Amino acid sequence: MGQRVAVVTDSTCDLPVELVERLGIRVVPLSVAFGDEVLVSGVTVSDEQFYTRLATASRLPTTSQPAPVWFEEAYADCADDGHDAVVSLHVSSSLSGTVELARQRAARAGLPVEVVDTRLVGGALGLAVLRAHEVAAGGGSVAQVVAAARQASAGTCSLLVVDDLAHLKRGGRLTGAQAAVGNVLRVKPVLEVADGRVEVRERTRTWQRALDRVAERLAQRTAGRPVDVVVAHAVAPERAASVWERLEDRIEVVDRLETLMGPIVGTHVGPGAVGVAVAPRP
Repeated sequence: MGQRVAVVTDSTCDLPVELVERLGIRVVPLSVAFGDEVLVSGVTVSDEQFYTRLATASRLPTTSQPAPVWFEEAYADCADDGHDAVVSLHVSSSLSGTVELARQRAARAGLPVEVVDTRLVGGALGLAVLRAHEVAAGGGSVAQVVAAARQASAGTCSLLVVDDLAHLKRGGRLTGAQAAVGNVLRVKPVLEVADGRVEVRERTRTWQRALDRVAERLAQRTAGRPVDVVVAHAVAPERAASVWERLEDRIEVVDRLETLMGPIVGTHVGPGAVGVAVAPRP
């Protein structure tokens, strides 16, 4: 009998709660703070509660990496459930210190833990996690699960359009110069998570044009190959629907998932944002 490998990730993956619970994927939560009040994503604040709070907040919230105890509990739970090893997949180290913290706690875990810096965030990280889980559930070894995650990460294209660049600028995920240009010209920039960072790829004048360009870019990148797609939005279901309409005739979608961006990603992109991540089928 082969190893039983568990997959652990963090709450920036934005996978629906019911999905991760059904699959048995453990999600280590990051936190969001409104002033002095610290709320744990998915534990003491739901996605819906977060956006309700954000709408009336006088100041933008801040985010922080998980408390160490959440990693300790996740790895201990895996051991208690009879797993032989863990593959722990996390948000890009260029955007968060979560990976480094995972490595520190992995060294103390009661079973072998392989930590992977996916260089991704949001729906793109979710795709890598789902691909890794697929291999783990099929009896794959640690090396095979890690390889599946890395292959998905390398092939993933993740694009994003936001309503307002102020959130990304304030959170330090975008340079001040890039944010200033976007706000002054009132443009809708098409952003890409590239090599773990958020980069401006082009500037468009309207939401319609921005979503057109997202679909066109994804069609070019996928080049007719079958792909899995995640569309994530920050309380903007109508924009998510517009994305699906644009992708329908351009891309061969195998598995499709729509999800609400959680408090961590939502803090940095702001309400109204919509992102699309595609990963070629292996």
